[in-house]
Amino acid sequence: MEKRVYVNRNLRMPTIGSIGFDLDHTLAHYDPLPVEELAFKTTQQKLVEHRGYPKAIARIKYDPEFVIRGLVIDKQGGNILKMNYHSYVTRAFHGRRELGKAILKLYRSGHISLSDPRYVSVDTLFHLPEVYLFLSIIDFLEESGQKDLDFEKIYQDVREMIDQAHADGSLKDVIMAKPGRFIKRDPQLPVLLDHFRSWGKKIFLLTNSEYFYADVLLSHLLHTRRGGDFRHWSSYFDVVICEARKPRFFEPRKEKDKEPWQRIPELDHPAAYHGGRASDLEAAVGYESDRVLYFGDHTYGDILIAKKNCGWRTAMIVEELEDEQRISKSLEPKLRIVSGLNEERQRIDLERAALEREVARLAHLNGQGAPAAKKKRNEQIDYLKRELKHRSETAAELDREIGKLWRETQRRYNRVWGPLFREGNETSRFGHQVKDFACLYTSTVTNFLQYPSDQYFRTQMDRMAHEVS
Repeated sequence: MEKRVYVNRNLRMPTIGSIGFDLDHTLAHYDPLPVEELAFKTTQQKLVEHRGYPKAIARIKYDPEFVIRGLVIDKQGGNILKMNYHSYVTRAFHGRRELGKAILKLYRSGHISLSDPRYVSVDTLFHLPEVYLFLSIIDFLEESGQKDLDFEKIYQDVREMIDQAHADGSLKDVIMAKPGRFIKRDPQLPVLLDHFRSWGKKIFLLTNSEYFYADVLLSHLLHTRRGGDFRHWSSYFDVVICEARKPRFFEPRKEKDKEPWQRIPELDHPAAYHGGRASDLEAAVGYESDRVLYFGDHTYGDILIAKKNCGWRTAMIVEELEDEQRISKSLEPKLRIVSGLNEERQRIDLERAALEREVARLAHLNGQGAPAAKKKRNEQIDYLKRELKHRSETAAELDREIGKLWRETQRRYNRVWGPLFREGNETSRFGHQVKDFACLYTSTVTNFLQYPSDQYFRTQMDRMAHEVS
C-alpha cells in the first residue's frame, strides 16, 4: 500500500521550524492484540479483586474487532453508538446486543451533545479493551438475571481499574520487561528523525508517559550501535518533555499557576523536562504558533487542543489507515458494480418522474373533449401506470441488490461497524474529526520519508455536491 501523507489544509514544510512527536501510538506503534489483551485481562482481575465483581467475568474473552475508534459510549444507557458527520446515530448496541429501530429513534429524536458527561468518546486505541470489557460485563450481568443495573457505575469501575493498572505498573512493568513483544520496531524511525534535523528543524518529544517508561520504549526503538559507537535515543531530540499532562499542557499558564517545569535528573540531556506548558516549549525550541508541527494520535488531547489553543500545525497518526486502504482497494470491483447499479437506479427514477408527469398531464385534460378522446386518454393513463408500476418494481429490486452488496462491502472493514472513516455515503464522526482537526494525516510518521524537504502539501479541490459530475 502506498505510504502517503494526506492533506486537509495546505502546509509548506519550509515554513515549519520545529517538529514534535507524541510517544504512544505515534513514535511507538503497539502490536494491537498482545497489548489490548494484556489491558483487558489485567482490568478483569482488578474488578474481581478490588470491586467485588463475580469471578466468572474473568472468563470473558476479548474480541479485538468489536470496538473501533470514533464510537461514543452512553454511560447511562449502557450503549455504544456510531454517528455520522452530522452526529446522527446510525448504529447502536446495548452491551454487545444490537439495538432495534425503536431505540435508535430515541437517539435520533433529539440532538446529542457530546459535552454532556453521560457521553464518552472513544478517541484512542488504548480505549478499545476497556470499552469492550464495559459492554461485556453489561451482557454478563443482565444474562445472569440482574435488573436495574447502574451502567454508569460499571463504566466508572472499569475506568478506575484500568487507570490503576497503568498507575501501579501492572501493564507497564510487563511491557517494559519484553518491549519487543509489544512494540513494533521501525528501522526507518531514526532515519526520519535525523532527516528532519538535517533540514534544520528543532525536534522535540512531548509525551504524558513517565520518563522510566519512555526510556524503555525509545531505547527499543532508537538505540543504535555501530561497532564500538553507541547512540542514546535522546540524541535525536533537541527537547524532551515527559509527564506533560496533556491536554492541560496546551492551556495558557494562569497568574496563580507558576510552577516551573523541572529537569529530568536521570537523563543527561541539556533540555529534558517534566511537565511545563506549551509556552515553555516554544521558548526552548525558538518557534511558536504555525511554525510548529506536532504529530499525535489523540483527536482531542493531541490534535484539536494543540491547534485550537496554540495555533500549532498538526499531523494525526491513524494506524488503521493502511488496513482501510487495503480493504478499499480489494473492494474496487464490487464497488464499481454498486456504482453501476446506482446509475441504473437514477435512470429509472428519471423515467418514473417523466411517466408521473405525463399521467398528471393527461389526468388534467380528462374533463375535456369528446368521449372518444377521453377513452383514449384513459387507456393511455392505464398503460402509463402499468409502466410506472413495472419501473417501481425494478427500482425496488435494484434497491435490494444495492443494499445486499453494500452490506457485504461494509462488513469487510469491520463486521460490526463497517469502515472507520465512513458511515454509508457520508463521513463518519471519526472521519469528520480527522478532516476537521488535523492539517495532515497518515498511518506512520516514517511515511514522511517519501517527500522532499521543501514539500508543499496541497489539499485537493473541495467540491460541493452540484460541482461533482
